[in-house]
Amino acid sequence: MKKNILAVSLVLGTSLWFTGCSDSSEVTDNNQKMVKETKQAKSDQTHYNLGKSYFENGEYEDALQEDFKQLEVDLQFYKEKGSAISLDYNNIGLDYDELKDYKNALLYYEKAMEIDERILAKNDAERATTYYNVACVYDSLSHYAQALKFYFKALSIDKIALGETHEEVLSTYMDIAKVYEKTEKTKLALIYYKKVLEIREKLFGENDMDTISLRDQIEDLEQTLR
Repeated sequence: MKKNILAVSLVLGTSLWFTGCSDSSEVTDNNQKMVKETKQAKSDQTHYNLGKSYFENGEYEDALQEDFKQLEVDLQFYKEKGSAISLDYNNIGLDYDELKDYKNALLYYEKAMEIDERILAKNDAERATTYYNVACVYDSLSHYAQALKFYFKALSIDKIALGETHEEVLSTYMDIAKVYEKTEKTKLALIYYKKVLEIREKLFGENDMDTISLRDQIEDLEQTLR
């Protein structure tokens, strides 16, 4: 699956680089949001840049090494464990996630989450990113109750921070729908697939190929309930 990397500028002057847990067609694979920061402070960004390049080329072991080196630089540079360190933890978690080392991925996402909950506003989109990452790990581990818990945490923030029809909201609705479908809760899955369809039609139009595919998927699911 080809990942689409997006940049979101925040009030604090940082940038988050991420990919959605669902792919651009909103239909199949799960991949975590990739969190990368361009810091305005003076810490050396050499390892960050190398890690980002390795990650984008699918060289996750090398990316992990560089992200750990960046973490070491930032821990020495910044006096407190703040946003910069949280984003380093997220990057390391993402590397482990792509390597399917879910135990360590979760460990570093939770380190990021601990910082986020201490320093960020309740509805800061950066917190939603971390919650989403945690949800995706639980999803990959088939721990669906925990996955839903954190998908909904991310969703509640993104709806406020980004708006009801933002693509990130659409992606999270899709992931929630998939979890309900995997757990054979078809009626709940349909509720969230229809939310995705409504947003897709607004953003991309009724004749968009992925929108049409989703509409067909919904019809097939509805048939199973008859």
